[in-house]
Amino acid sequence: MREVVVDAVIHDPYDGLMRLLGDAQRFGFELRAVTLAEVDGVMSAAMTLSVPTRIDAQFVAARLARHPVVQRVDVQEKAGRSNLNCRHQLAA
Repeated sequence: MREVVVDAVIHDPYDGLMRLLGDAQRFGFELRAVTLAEVDGVMSAAMTLSVPTRIDAQFVAARLARHPVVQRVDVQEKAGRSNLNCRHQLAA
């Protein structure tokens, strides 16, 4: 297992956070931390997850970005912040 940091911009804080957490659990990721913040009217959720080493950032981002309430998802490896970077964004 390795830790990744997920930063997601969401339209609705309740629905967005519930969907992100539900998907993280459904795919077997272990939740280490979660925060929800609003900056300039934009809601974002930050989650630290433990994921199996065979899972890449693109898979994590794709799974968590599949709901319409999620605008954008960035996934980065917690240690080093390199080598495992991915961004998924919905087309407007």
